[in-house]
Amino acid sequence: MPFLIQRRVDGSTAEQWEIGNQPVTVGRSEQADAQIKDDRISRLHCTVAVKDGVYFLTDLKSTNGTWLNNERITEAQLKPNDKIRVGQTVITFVTDRPKGINTIMGEIEAEGKGLKTYIGELNAPPAPPSPPPRP
Repeated sequence: MPFLIQRRVDGSTAEQWEIGNQPVTVGRSEQADAQIKDDRISRLHCTVAVKDGVYFLTDLKSTNGTWLNNERITEAQLKPNDKIRVGQTVITFVTDRPKGINTIMGEIEAEGKGLKTYIGELNAPPAPPSPPPRP
């Protein structure tokens, strides 16, 4: 089942909305299915809907436009990992449910690592640069 995901600056998920058989409306209004607090987003800004198994993004005549991968659109077909910009907010269209922390930790443990080992690897100093090639 596809999702729209809004991420924080650090990359963590701020909000996510599942896209089912009914259109998902994005906007700042309480009537929007995906309500986003951004003054540059219209009350009802755009929709994501499925037509014959294909997902489409449609602008709802918003003031500042709907952007898909840095191109302004009125309607466009969505592909996995497309970036949708509404106002100053970027939302990603994904076709699989994002992994939760328990799933991620389970995968790390399956590799034979514990949390301390993984954090240690993340905090390890970078490897020294390679020497320049000899002339």
